Amino acid sequence: GCGACAKACPRHIIELRKKGPKGRRVYVQCVNHDKGAVAKKACSVACIGCGKCQKVCKFDAITIENNVAYIDFNKCRMCTKCVDECPTGALVKVNFPVKKKEE
Repeated sequence: GCGACAKACPRHIIELRKKGPKGRRVYVQCVNHDKGAVAKKACSVACIGCGKCQKVCKFDAITIENNVAYIDFNKCRMCTKCVDECPTGALVKVNFPVKKKEE
């Protein structure tokens, strides 16, 4: 993208990031740099910088910078434990097969 949205955002919560690998990936929905309740008030799916995803990642693929989780796609093995651990729903899976409900 051109980056106009990131430049125009008055709260500076839109940022351009490198694309992950094509196909399956995990990404952060909201990059509000506020911490905790302040971030949550501004964005219902904000990363609150709690670090739970980082602690559960066995591949050291997640770092927390400015209260936001960053995923190193070179290290991430798409186990999605970080998605399961995230208390706000900030981390989401993209292009994963939909699990069918057992009957």
